Amino acid sequence: MSAQIRQVSSLFKIGRWAVLGAGLSYGWVHARTLRKEAEVKRIDNEYARKVALIEEAKRKYAEKKAAESGSGSGQSFNFEDPSFDFEKWAKHVESKF
Repeated sequence: MSAQIRQVSSLFKIGRWAVLGAGLSYGWVHARTLRKEAEVKRIDNEYARKVALIEEAKRKYAEKKAAESGSGSGQSFNFEDPSFDFEKWAKHVESKF
């Protein structure tokens, strides 16, 4: 027994090639879009890293200047003084950390 070979219409053959071409085109466009998004994300991450480095450098510079000028901002607090400002002292302590 030999298997019968069916004839496939030309329209079906052309349709398969058209769908294959459309799939390849979609894949190419989608990959290009993903590459662009990855590049933008990489650039944003690099910018954020640079900003963080600048902020860290500013903080260390401020700490260095504070250490050079003596004890912090050079303020001394008298806890026995009736006009003692607790909020000012708390901000001073907070700025040391």
